[in-house]
Amino acid sequence: MSLSLSIQHDLIFVYNYIMRIWNELTYINKSSIALGFFDGLHLGHRLVLKNAINIAKENNVESTVITFKTHPLNSLTGEKIDQILSLDEKINLMEKIGIDNLVLLNFDDVASIRANDYLENILIKYFSPIAITTGFNHHFGFNKEGNSELLRNNKDKYNYKYFEIPPFVVKNNIVSCSNIRDLLHLGDFPNANELLGYKFFIDGIVIKGEQFARKLGYPSANIVYPDEKIKIPHGVYFVEVTILNKKYNGILNYGFAPTVNNSTIEKTEVHILDFNQNIYSEKIRIEFITKIRNQMKFDNIEKLKAQINRDIAFVEIYKYFLKGHFEFSLRHF
Repeated sequence: MSLSLSIQHDLIFVYNYIMRIWNELTYINKSSIALGFFDGLHLGHRLVLKNAINIAKENNVESTVITFKTHPLNSLTGEKIDQILSLDEKINLMEKIGIDNLVLLNFDDVASIRANDYLENILIKYFSPIAITTGFNHHFGFNKEGNSELLRNNKDKYNYKYFEIPPFVVKNNIVSCSNIRDLLHLGDFPNANELLGYKFFIDGIVIKGEQFARKLGYPSANIVYPDEKIKIPHGVYFVEVTILNKKYNGILNYGFAPTVNNSTIEKTEVHILDFNQNIYSEKIRIEFITKIRNQMKFDNIEKLKAQINRDIAFVEIYKYFLKGHFEFSLRHF
């Protein structure tokens, strides 16, 4: 069966669109549904969503995503799984993509349901799907016994079409959350961003710091690194900062300040280039471009300042290599 999509980077974004959000099971008749957790909403995920949307439009029904509020591994392993996207960020992006309904379930409520029962008593009973779309590695039901084969084998019984989106490959790398997580853990943002289809980012409210950078002549904006987001290596990064609806280049330090003090408190501070305004309590978005260097301890403040100037020079040179590189990125995301 052919897929109702074309693999390209325009990936339909619908603005000023209101998506309905359901925090429990609800009856939505004759949906084109997409299943998955969709952490990161990477290029492969968005092909799943785009196929569900296209099928919905072709058949004059609504598209519905059924997912979970928290990562299933939180419950299955008892460990907190840091996310590529927070739940709010994921909701925001799904709305921009154009999903009609987003159903957010508590994983613990359905974790013990056998796969056949989940299909019949949840997917079929509540959503009467005309079509179900998943990724190539989607599993569901107790012990992950549900998979593409089960969905394909039952499509005639329950009168739906099934679409399994094959692996999406970028430069010989399969686009997957695990691969993206590995790259982010290494601080390899150029390759991680290519698999995501947008630049990995964090949001935060600017708080008052120790103002040491300002005394050096490099004022910085301090935020708290989001607790739910995947952690990156300590280091100095070339970033883009969106503040007051305008984007600037910046140099971000994440980690400690070994030259200044011996504190073990992690800090996230960004020096925004060509910018000098009071932005305390303002929300900023920081998008990561590439790692400049590891954290270093300098013998004195003058050597630190000299290195900061080299970091700025690095950004000025590097940014010219980016022209056109993210033409398909989420410019308004």
